[in-house]
Amino acid sequence: MSNTALTAGNMIAAVLQWVVLLILLRVFVYKPILAAMQKRRETIAKQLGESDHLKDEADKLREEAGQLVNQARDEAKQLLANARREADEQAKKIIAQAQREASYRQKTAVEEIEHERDQALAAIKGQVADLVIFAASKVIERNLNEQDQYRYVEEVLKDAGQLQ
Repeated sequence: MSNTALTAGNMIAAVLQWVVLLILLRVFVYKPILAAMQKRRETIAKQLGESDHLKDEADKLREEAGQLVNQARDEAKQLLANARREADEQAKKIIAQAQREASYRQKTAVEEIEHERDQALAAIKGQVADLVIFAASKVIERNLNEQDQYRYVEEVLKDAGQLQ
């Protein structure tokens, strides 16, 4: 029995040693490892939460940027449309002004031409009247036959052509 008692004593001592070792491992190793794992788990969860938050924020910023780009395009289109409309209006004003100016110049030129024509006609009438008076005075001075009268009129007209 002493062998068996020893063995039972040894067994109890071995079991006690294992229990003490497990308690020590649990207190000094297992709890710090669990605490470190828990802390790591929380850090990972926090980083995942921040990652999701940053992803959501990036999506939101991307959407806002897209809206800003669309808004800028719309504003650019509006500015182009306004610029085209203003250019068309300006072109119409310039064309209308040019037409008015051309019409005025044409009217002025026609009036000037008519005035000069009237002056030329008046001058011609004056010259014709002078020629008629001149020819009549010459005819009166001479008493000519019909053939002499025709010759004399030709000479007067020839002299009148040289006067001009």
